[in-house]
Amino acid sequence: MLEARYDPSIVELDGKIYAIGGYGDNKTVLQSVERYTESNGWESVAPLRTARRGAAPVTFNGKIYIMGGFNGNCLKSVECYHPDLNTWTSCADMLYDYFSVCVAAHNGHIYVVGDYYFSCIVERYDPQRDTWSKICSLDDAFRGSRACASFDNKLWTIGGSLLDGSTAVAVYNEANDSWEMKRPLAVGRIRSCFVVSLSLLTSIQ
Repeated sequence: MLEARYDPSIVELDGKIYAIGGYGDNKTVLQSVERYTESNGWESVAPLRTARRGAAPVTFNGKIYIMGGFNGNCLKSVECYHPDLNTWTSCADMLYDYFSVCVAAHNGHIYVVGDYYFSCIVERYDPQRDTWSKICSLDDAFRGSRACASFDNKLWTIGGSLLDGSTAVAVYNEANDSWEMKRPLAVGRIRSCFVVSLSLLTSIQ
């Protein structure tokens, strides 16, 4: 990359990879952002409005949203990148501050689900209204590393250890504003996940 960075936020949008913020060689938190394409390699794009590392990125409606992170203090601020304009704009702050928060876009909203410091709080962002609201928190079983993803028209969260050492899994029930426990995973310390089609897995095998 053009600049060494530790703990950046990485996201893909329209076939381009973005490396956002992070911790630089000079021991400072970075505002800089780089974008990678096969044709041009790495190139600088507009910097963040606020330097941050350990922030949560997600793509939604052709834009990149980045939430929270750390720059000496945990952050509740949110920014949105508009690739056509190469600009970052500020969005409404989250209700709480987070570092290494889990995030997923689901059914027209963006969800943040707990963070590195064992928070079980869940917030939902409405991009059209630019507003945040608190929804049902996770159970204490989900304290610890976790991930979340939108799959099969449901919001899933995975991570946190149950008493038998397995990994908790739950699905959000929007109608009842509640989390429903599902069959746990045998492995622990889940920090990230992604969704692929079954046909893709079959073709790989």
